[in-house]
Formats: sequence, structure tokens, C-alpha cells
Amino acid sequence: MNVRAYTLDFTVESQHVKEVLSSVFHTILLHRTFGKITYKKESTYSIGSLGVCDNDCNKIDFTYCSVNNLELAADLDKHVSQFHSELRGSVNAGQTRNGTIALEFFEKKKARWPFAAEFFTWESWEVRVELVSATSTPEQQRRQEVIGTELAEKVFYITQMINKSDYLPKTPDIPNDIGNVYHTKYTDIHPFLFRVRYSLTTKPDTQTVGKSVRKLLDYT
Repeated sequence: MNVRAYTLDFTVESQHVKEVLSSVFHTILLHRTFGKITYKKESTYSIGSLGVCDNDCNKIDFTYCSVNNLELAADLDKHVSQFHSELRGSVNAGQTRNGTIALEFFEKKKARWPFAAEFFTWESWEVRVELVSATSTPEQQRRQEVIGTELAEKVFYITQMINKSDYLPKTPDIPNDIGNVYHTKYTDIHPFLFRVRYSLTTKPDTQTVGKSVRKLLDYT
């Protein structure tokens, strides 16, 4: 199976990281989540309505839409906050720290006993973040103005690309298999199975530090 892979790049200060990532990932999840799927009988099911809410950023002049589900929002915020916490580390003026965080959608394929189930990624959204520290107030103000416009352009790109998808996993015919395609732990919604992973690299002005940290979060 070919993976549809997309990459977005941002150069931001620490104070903007969480809102940038939340705007991007919530936009994607909004298009990769269904209302509650209820089976009436085999191969027959209904899909409930999906609540949507607007979210105003506090540090960026931007508003994004998300699925109106507190559990999903809390899960995503946990991953974004952990990435941000490790990314910001001890970034000083003139120093940059790079990080990549990816939101991946996958499905499970059953395997015959005694083999374990296999996981196939079918879509990946990678966000590459260069964390910088402004050296002056004018520079900080300039970055504040630019990031809102840049974020709007990236979110528009997401909506264009995500609606051109040529493959989405098929909803299973029987309820026992729904967990192979959708997360079932959320109330009133069924998002496609997703996971979040990230890697970090610190780069001082004079040299590149070869230490990277890689983590895999929420595999199931």
C-alpha cells in the first residue's frame, strides 16, 4: 500500500508552537473523523452527526475548526504538549532546535494464528518545526505578524489535499472489526486510527549536535 505523505514547514518561537500544531492537526482530524457508527445488522450501519467548534488562538491571529469532543482534544493536546516541552529545551538567542512531529493514519490487518496483527499506514502528515528565539522586540513582533498568514495558507493547503484522497479504509461489515479501522475509545465519534510520533535535533550556531530523540506515541 502506498502511503500518502505530506510535509509542512514552520519556523516559530516557542510561544507559537502549540497553537500552530493544534491548528494543523485538528484541521486534519476534522476531515478524518466520523460521527458515532452504529450497526443495525451485518453490512448495515448508520453514522451520527459530528459536532464542530471554532477555536480562537490566543497568541496568533487565527481561528480553526475542530471536532467538538473533549476526549479527542485532550489526547491531541497531550502529544502536542509533550513535543513542545522537549522541543523548547534550553533554546537560547541565536540557537535553533529542530523537531518533526507526524500525525499518521493506519489500519490493522488481521493475521492468522499465531502471528500478530499487522499495521499499515495509509496517510502521514509531517510537520517540521524550527524553533528560534527572537533577539529583539521588533523581530518578535515581525514573527507574530507572519505566522498567522503562514498558518492560514497551510491550513488551506490541507483542506485542498485532504479532499483529493484516492483511498480511505472501508468501514467493516461487522461491528467486531470496527477497531481495525477506527478508534473506539471516544464518546460519540469514530476517528480513523491514528498515532503521533516525533523526533528532535538541536543545532547551535557553530556545529550540529548529533543527538536525536525519537518517540512513538498512541500506537493504538
